[in-house]
Amino acid sequence: MKNPTQTHCIPIGAQSNDHSARLAHVSSERFFTDALTFARVQLMVTKYYGFDTPINFWDVYNIEAEALGQTVVYHPDGIPDVDRTKPLIQTTSDLYRMKAPDPYKSGRMPWLLEVNRHYLEMTGKLERVYFTSPFSLAVNIRGYENLIFDMAEDPGFVHDLFKFLCDDVIAPFVETMRNEIGDPELILDGRDAWASPPMITLDMMDEYVVSYTERLRERLGDRLLTRGNWGDAKTDNPGRFFSQKLQCSPGSLSVLDPDLYEIGPGRVKTFAHKHNASVTAGVDAKLLRDGPIEAIVERLKLYLHEMARDGRCMIHLNHIPAETPPEHIHAAVAACHTYGQLPIPRNMDDIQ
Repeated sequence: MKNPTQTHCIPIGAQSNDHSARLAHVSSERFFTDALTFARVQLMVTKYYGFDTPINFWDVYNIEAEALGQTVVYHPDGIPDVDRTKPLIQTTSDLYRMKAPDPYKSGRMPWLLEVNRHYLEMTGKLERVYFTSPFSLAVNIRGYENLIFDMAEDPGFVHDLFKFLCDDVIAPFVETMRNEIGDPELILDGRDAWASPPMITLDMMDEYVVSYTERLRERLGDRLLTRGNWGDAKTDNPGRFFSQKLQCSPGSLSVLDPDLYEIGPGRVKTFAHKHNASVTAGVDAKLLRDGPIEAIVERLKLYLHEMARDGRCMIHLNHIPAETPPEHIHAAVAACHTYGQLPIPRNMDDIQ
């Protein structure tokens, strides 16, 4: 498996779950509950497509919520998701009766510890583990509408909730993952798709996202980050949102389609260069699924041309939908490895 620190082309990685299960002809239930199957399939899919970073992304938004007692629905051919009709916290008083989960016993936390062990055994190194960031975890156990109402009517409760999630749920869980792997420098990669405009304002981003990422970082160190936010194009101040994202993920700015394409990769790269940050360019899931291949290749060429000439760029396939034709993903990887060779040529049209 390639090491992106040793390659001479821009690396490409991906988020793949239900697509991986379908490729391997494995049921969704088995994929998300059998740790050895999950690890083997993800590494086989990594090799099959030729990704530069191993796929080890699980259904990250469910783990902590399920361990707390939130009902999770397991779809036969898709990714599990919390039951959004029945949030765990029905009334604010429910918070103060909740107990912290046990990473060795609660929900699928033990499954995840086993997944990490298999990855370590199979690859010799685990670069990072994932967790649900506080805002998205709060949404998944309280409900989005309820949480937004709470922020307006009972912000004290919301801060109590976020402190509980940081101090009693997330921090002990990721500390356990680090301890089990035996690497105190393991990257802790929090995902926060719910913390995205227009679902939140930029003031809310400061109060409930940046501040609680910093709270976690104070306990767990500088190798903790949160990212996965969307909606850059939905705010009238993308620069402020970029700055907030850099506070949550210092040194690396991640901007994902469709926002990246709408804002323009040149504008994103200019901001990142000004703030001495690398960029992760997220490629649209719908484009990957629907194609055509020519459009996928042109999107990769655009992002490499505008963002990758200094080498401080990574291509990330946002999510590979289950039904995506494999030839679309092979084309994306081939385009990245062909046009992303460093130094990147000025005229990519001369390269087949």
